[in-house]
Amino acid sequence: MSSAPRIVIVDPTHDIEHILRGALALLSRQHILIEVPTADDALQEVLESTIDLVVTAYDVPGEMHGIELANRIVHESLGTPVIVLAEENDPRPDDEAVQGQPFQFFVRPVAEPFLRGLRFALDGESAVVAERLEAAPETDLGPVPTVDIDALRDVIISLMRDVGAMGIILADRTGRVLVDEGATGYIDREKLAVVLGPSFARSTEVSPLVGGDAWTMHYYDGERLNVFGLSLGMHYFMCLIFEGANRGAFGAVTMFGRRAADQMIEMMGDAAYATRQVQPSAARVKAAEVEEIKAPAPAKKVIIEQEAPIQVQIEPPILEPVAEFDPDTLFGQAIDESAAENMFSPEQLGDFASMLIDEESERVGYDEAINMGIIDD
Repeated sequence: MSSAPRIVIVDPTHDIEHILRGALALLSRQHILIEVPTADDALQEVLESTIDLVVTAYDVPGEMHGIELANRIVHESLGTPVIVLAEENDPRPDDEAVQGQPFQFFVRPVAEPFLRGLRFALDGESAVVAERLEAAPETDLGPVPTVDIDALRDVIISLMRDVGAMGIILADRTGRVLVDEGATGYIDREKLAVVLGPSFARSTEVSPLVGGDAWTMHYYDGERLNVFGLSLGMHYFMCLIFEGANRGAFGAVTMFGRRAADQMIEMMGDAAYATRQVQPSAARVKAAEVEEIKAPAPAKKVIIEQEAPIQVQIEPPILEPVAEFDPDTLFGQAIDESAAENMFSPEQLGDFASMLIDEESERVGYDEAINMGIIDD
């Protein structure tokens, strides 16, 4: 195989080109990419020239879909490896359609498995069939949600000017570069996006540890360039690029970058942190039903009857009546009500108080109070 393999791409959305460029950059492989519009053109290219690899989407223009194209290439050009890179919402093929076939099948978003499959294909090793997802795992973030890229572009251009960056890019967690502004040609943008994309996506695993939706910023200090990576939710991120060891930009990026990131996250709305709602697979439901059937019956309640406490009845005492009791003698005495009224007169109360303390001998001094034990020493 030559040092620069010829790779045919069939994808009407052109997304596979960005993914493939980033993956090849990670593998440090030189390459020649040939984009063709239809499945028929790809088959013709394989039959008429030397092609080292075909990477096709599932939904492609022409009379064949990606798996049918892969089967045609395998039968008509034996030895040409094929990778089918399907979207999440594409029809899933039956197991018989991919198991044991000499082509590889992946469902986007995909990262490390696709890198392994690409290396196998380019190194001439036996092609392996990627594991097909029967059910989305709970950590699967699902497809990248759609956002208004043009609106986000205005914010990042303004941010680039505020912090004095030489360039800025906007990418998603799959490694696609969506916005590229300024002098970014000094760095491999696709490789940077592919490397950083998964790390920003993993912030969802940190969110439960810190509480709420986690925001993160990466800083890479190099001799030639400085790169600041700022997360925009869990699906998108942006990278600010500075020339030289520009550590002085750290404060500006922290302030203006966080402000711009919050603004962009607000513009994205629910899409910023949207994740797949995982439905339990049939196997899980069946296992749960079996477990429910096998669950032991609840233990019987054992009621322990306690003896009632002994109550002791105490007979009230019998009182003897008072002999010759005359109530008139007790309640018939005359009462001077005017004296009672005077008790509530302020003048009378003052005179009564003065009368109580009029005699000097009735007063007790501090030392006498101590000696008498009225107060403590």
